[in-house]
Amino acid sequence: MADLSIEDLNIAIAHWHVNTWGGAEYLVTQMADALDVNTIYTMGTPSPDTPNPYGEVSFHDVLPSLSPWPLRRLQSRADRVFEYALWEDIDWRDFGDPDVLITSGSTTRAVITPDDTLHLNYCHSPPRWFYDLYHDRKDSIVGQLARPLIRHLRTRDVAIDPRVDHYLANSPVVARRLRKYYERDSTVVYPPVDLEACYVGEDEGYYLHLGRLDEEKGVPEIVEAFDGTDHRIVFAGGEGDVEHSVLDRIHRAENMEYHGFVPESEKYDLLANCRAVVFNGRNEDFGIVPIEANASGKAVLARDEGFPEMYVTDGENGYTHDGSSGDIRSAIRRLENEEVTIEPARIDDQFGSGRFETRLRKSIDNQLSAFYWRG
Repeated sequence: MADLSIEDLNIAIAHWHVNTWGGAEYLVTQMADALDVNTIYTMGTPSPDTPNPYGEVSFHDVLPSLSPWPLRRLQSRADRVFEYALWEDIDWRDFGDPDVLITSGSTTRAVITPDDTLHLNYCHSPPRWFYDLYHDRKDSIVGQLARPLIRHLRTRDVAIDPRVDHYLANSPVVARRLRKYYERDSTVVYPPVDLEACYVGEDEGYYLHLGRLDEEKGVPEIVEAFDGTDHRIVFAGGEGDVEHSVLDRIHRAENMEYHGFVPESEKYDLLANCRAVVFNGRNEDFGIVPIEANASGKAVLARDEGFPEMYVTDGENGYTHDGSSGDIRSAIRRLENEEVTIEPARIDDQFGSGRFETRLRKSIDNQLSAFYWRG
């Protein structure tokens, strides 16, 4: 086995579940394309009404391989509560006994593979509500009631960690979390950005927020920052967990528009023709939107934490802020008063699809050598 290359091996990819088409689904589809894998194994069939917008790869539901089937299907509807148990009960010999299994997501790490199967995990982040965001909902009733369950699941999460032979992290921030919470080394493989879809349009005067209307995306602070100003902002993304009052405030304001979830073509049009992108995610592990903004020739106003803090340099490709409404307004004023020139061509060096495929295949090759020669 030590002399075999990637082309000689049976590689399988498993992705936890598909409740919506988002960044993780884009990543795993691009991974399958890069490795010539036609099928992605997942827990349950994808629930979005629309087909995968990112490629032709098919998703295969592993649940029917488990028994008793009615009980397993019921367990799968309880989201993360039973996911660790469901994934560890999958017998991979029923799915071609792969030489390499790449799991995407946290609960998929629970798989128990044959001893000659290399298990790599592409980590989007250790479960954030177990670790770095654990204290963020301590004052809510739901947060207090969920704490015993979260403590149990955190113990479960740590217990399955040794089943992963090596981690691929989507950014230096996630690599830091893997070292902090699991004491594990990892290889950073940045997700690919669809640079061919990005283009430079006009400045039509509106600011743009892309993503779900979630508390952890800092949407309430963005709404507060723009409310009552002369600056227009467009929100594009699914309805998240923000309070109804936030959405009502958007609908009432003359300078705010909510487009809901938009198709990919419209997303790139919005990016190309905005003035700048406003990004306010809390300690974001990667965040593809700031990179897409720059690839569209537009500056990004990014929160000064997580990977966006590493990526954005004030005055070069945007401005940073501390996440508060007041500091977001300050970043807007700086952008309005100081010119920022973006060079989209520079982005391909780090985040292009070709770069992603090269780093991914090299990382697998390195781990293959270590795995089959260990001991």
